[in-house]
Amino acid sequence: MTKNAIKLKFYMVLTLVLLSGKAFSIESLEGFLVSAFDERFKVISPTKFKPSMEVIVENKTHVKLIGKLVLNKTKTIQFFTVMPQEYQKVTVSLKKDDILHFIPLSPAFQEVELIVGNKNYEIPPKK
Repeated sequence: MTKNAIKLKFYMVLTLVLLSGKAFSIESLEGFLVSAFDERFKVISPTKFKPSMEVIVENKTHVKLIGKLVLNKTKTIQFFTVMPQEYQKVTVSLKKDDILHFIPLSPAFQEVELIVGNKNYEIPPKK
């Protein structure tokens, strides 16, 4: 093998290692990741409460997703329109006893409560 071939293999392995690290790092967010799929929503939540948290809404479907973030079932924080295979993010200010929901409007689906410390969960829950 030539030196160039060895370097090329080294860089390919290094790239794969770095990319796989990014894939696993999503499990330890400091905010919420709400992923919309055709028949369910998956939420990755932060383990600890912080007064300022980021909410990322990711659309893994093939249709436009319209929804809103609601605080304590009364105050609309923001409306979202997320195109297929894209995402939107917003930073929200929370108090310890606040309840945050993502409500999908189109396609219509049940509301998704964003629960701190619950790590990973799905709506509806896996059977």
